[in-house]
Amino acid sequence: MKFLKKLFLFIISFPFLSRIWGKITKLEFPAVLIRKAIRIYASHYEIDMKNFEGNLVDYDSLCAFFTRKIDTYVRPLKNDENAFLSPCDGVVSVLENIHADVATQVKGKTYLVSELVKKELPFEKGFWLATIYLSPRDYHRFHVPVDSTLSAHIHTGWRLFPVNSFGLNNIDRLFIRNERVVTKFKAENFTYFYIAVGATFVGSIKMNFTEKFSDEWVRNDKEYSQNDEFGMFEMGSTIVLLIPEEAVEKPAVAEGEKVRAGEPLFVLRKS
Repeated sequence: MKFLKKLFLFIISFPFLSRIWGKITKLEFPAVLIRKAIRIYASHYEIDMKNFEGNLVDYDSLCAFFTRKIDTYVRPLKNDENAFLSPCDGVVSVLENIHADVATQVKGKTYLVSELVKKELPFEKGFWLATIYLSPRDYHRFHVPVDSTLSAHIHTGWRLFPVNSFGLNNIDRLFIRNERVVTKFKAENFTYFYIAVGATFVGSIKMNFTEKFSDEWVRNDKEYSQNDEFGMFEMGSTIVLLIPEEAVEKPAVAEGEKVRAGEPLFVLRKS
């Protein structure tokens, strides 16, 4: 049974399958079937549209609905200079303080953080690592957690395993193997890493600072304000954040909690 599970996951992890699904989700015709599919999806995942722009009939494709925007009049994203905010909606599946090059994927499975971010880091100084899982029902856009400058990025990984509990429990080093965009930010007093991890049937990862990715580190110099939109997944996936321990006073949430974009994730240490 374990072999069959891994075989199934191996087969569906090939990116071309997710790219095909991505093209299907962008279809706008026949409109009747597309709108019916959107209604079924919204009903199945019990999606409450009161926090989002428009109504179900206003979306022309499944992809447009997956990447729907929040209505900032109903749900404003409030800045907080004392907090490192959650960049997205989801569940904090892992929240840990690390002092070595190892992070928890799920109970019983770990991975090397240096492989995740494609850099050697001074782990002896300590980091906070937060993994946020975005389910198919969640808001799929993600934001900048604190006033900061994007200094560099890299696109790496080439598989697309599912990042739900089924995938995490059956695939070793899943975050290392999956397609991802690793970004390095400089805030006022610290540097942090922000990783957008792709998943099975995520049509693609969209970042608003570039349309072309490189598998080598590329320098950037783009300033963002807290809560600025940074990108989106064309379905649910995962964000991993790595923040220096010295920048954090304490976590503002607990592992296993649901969070929403714009809510405090960490209380920042005052300089």
